[in-house]
Amino acid sequence: MTGRPITIDDLLALPILNDPQLSPDGSRVVCTVTTADRDANAYRTRLWIAPTGGSVPWQLTAAPARDTGPRWSPDGTRIAFVSDRGGEKQVWVIAIGGGEPRVLTSGKMAPADLAWSPDCRWIAFVGKPTPDAKDESDVRVISRLRYKQDGEGFWDGRWKQVFVVSAAGGDAKQITRGDCDHLSPAWSPDGTRLAYTANPDPNFDLMNITDVWTVAADGAESTARCITRGLGPAQSPAWAPDGTRVAYIGHDNACWGATNWGVWVVPAAGGEPACITKGFDRSAGHHVINDLRAHPSSGGLSWSPDGERVFFMLALGASTQIVSAAASGGDVRQETAGDHELIGCSLDREARWIACIESDPLSPGEMAIAQLGARPAPLRRLTDLAGPALRPLALVTPERFQFESVDGWTVEGWAMRPADAPKGGRIPTVLEIHGGPHAAYGNAFFHEFQLLCAQGYGVIYLNPRGSQGYGQAFTAATRHDWGGKDYADLMRGVDYCLATFPWIDPDRLGVAGGSYGGFMTNWIVGHTPRFRAAVTMRSISNAYSQWGTSDLAYMKGFWEYPGEPWESPQFYLERSPITYVREMRTPLLILHSENDFRCPIEQAEQLFVALKKQGTPTLFVRFPNESHDLSRNGQPRHRAERLRQILTWFRTYLVPQEADATAARRAVRREGAVADE
Repeated sequence: MTGRPITIDDLLALPILNDPQLSPDGSRVVCTVTTADRDANAYRTRLWIAPTGGSVPWQLTAAPARDTGPRWSPDGTRIAFVSDRGGEKQVWVIAIGGGEPRVLTSGKMAPADLAWSPDCRWIAFVGKPTPDAKDESDVRVISRLRYKQDGEGFWDGRWKQVFVVSAAGGDAKQITRGDCDHLSPAWSPDGTRLAYTANPDPNFDLMNITDVWTVAADGAESTARCITRGLGPAQSPAWAPDGTRVAYIGHDNACWGATNWGVWVVPAAGGEPACITKGFDRSAGHHVINDLRAHPSSGGLSWSPDGERVFFMLALGASTQIVSAAASGGDVRQETAGDHELIGCSLDREARWIACIESDPLSPGEMAIAQLGARPAPLRRLTDLAGPALRPLALVTPERFQFESVDGWTVEGWAMRPADAPKGGRIPTVLEIHGGPHAAYGNAFFHEFQLLCAQGYGVIYLNPRGSQGYGQAFTAATRHDWGGKDYADLMRGVDYCLATFPWIDPDRLGVAGGSYGGFMTNWIVGHTPRFRAAVTMRSISNAYSQWGTSDLAYMKGFWEYPGEPWESPQFYLERSPITYVREMRTPLLILHSENDFRCPIEQAEQLFVALKKQGTPTLFVRFPNESHDLSRNGQPRHRAERLRQILTWFRTYLVPQEADATAARRAVRREGAVADE
């Protein structure tokens, strides 16, 4: 074994790159680099630039702030970005040649989604109008259904609108109006119109539909027109170079949230949208889940200069790749290849180069570039920002496997054996289960998995049915069947690993998962005694109560579940893990964020009380001021504490000596009793 074992502290030492943007001439890439500030228990995000010719990368911004969303001016001389330096988030611009950045906006607009006009004079962005003066009451009067959102909190009564501000500074002008959110502004090539997405239907909160709209860039309200047909959600509009068409990412709601995202093209004047990826059974966008990034950039859409092709990110099994599709449809061409997770997709104006962040199981991601033309285009990394933190570590390379599961379907998975595991011996092993269910594990760096291996545990993780990246039928297969054949996939995966990897100890198996993975962890310990310890995170225990307390679970009855709870009460009861709590005898650690609006903490509270009353060993750890994404973007100290709790739990219940295990269980019970008092 070379190098030292990875530790909890190493998670906070890793720089995390995101949102790569290639300069118009292809000479440089800018991206965000996020690092933990341990003393402040916060994060700092700076902009870095890497020359594509091989020169040394350099840091563009240095303020103790969060600088995000960088976008090049079309002439390549400036970068606009959003920063919270000074307190509130504002739009800033910095010249590449040097000097201090200039702020362009003020107030509480919360700007995002920056877009330069073709002539470099204006910057469009999404923001909120200045709030009206209100009294000091802290009472919330709720009138809309979607009144809260995980990670954002309670709706403040202000709709997101498109604004335009001069790149030289001045007052921002509101371009859109209406009682709905207006998102993703994109300039027409001649600079006269802006495309965006919105749904002004008063019943929008009961839908997931958004359309592509266009409006005059001067804000003439009468010019706003819808150019799509309300088939499903639409995102990331991008104008063709000649201005006659608009491409966007969306789907037709054939399987609601389990539907493949495709690339669509519609006439800019309005008409019938055409899905140009219809014949390719994979989903556009980013789908690989890990514990480093909550919402990795997928990069949107880029047109070739001749208007013949559209470039975008695609979910292909355990990897993300950059592909292009013929704008006329029928031809999807893979532009990159490799066992990796790509983040972002940015082209220069001539579509000669493509930039992204490339991650793999041994690297959290570095800026990379590829020259288009050769297919697949080989990626060349431009940075080594994480290298100094990674090189001293002994990391484990996952071993990929496939097995046949229920219905003859092939399921993909990976096993990780600790680097210093004794030959011929058996070691405790943890099954990890991803969330979604329509996300996926893949060829990405996962600190938690490496940490478990460093502590002497094997790790199994796989993509059961419901996972994205394997085709529409596979992704949609959890419909009306949470805890059914997906559960069978997981158990068959464990059986396969026990038969294939002799180092796994069948008597010391653990299981862990978050969100849907937490649901499945709860489900598993209520249906089999084969696991000796379990950790459930941000989980679902009661489908009935989650339906009305979550920010989104009330949508499940449209497709994922067979109707609303009062329409199918037996289903909600049967598919709630808490129904089987009497069978839950596996020691279960419950980790949950107090501000989780996706899977509210009442889910954890119910499960803890039920387990405690019946005497199942359990511990309930609550994280204040954290959302559903605790493991990925929670406060640094909370992320470290979460990992410490997991290691302590598995150390207590997966240790080899029964005597030690008994003593440890007693200690945990004592800790729980003290907490109760």
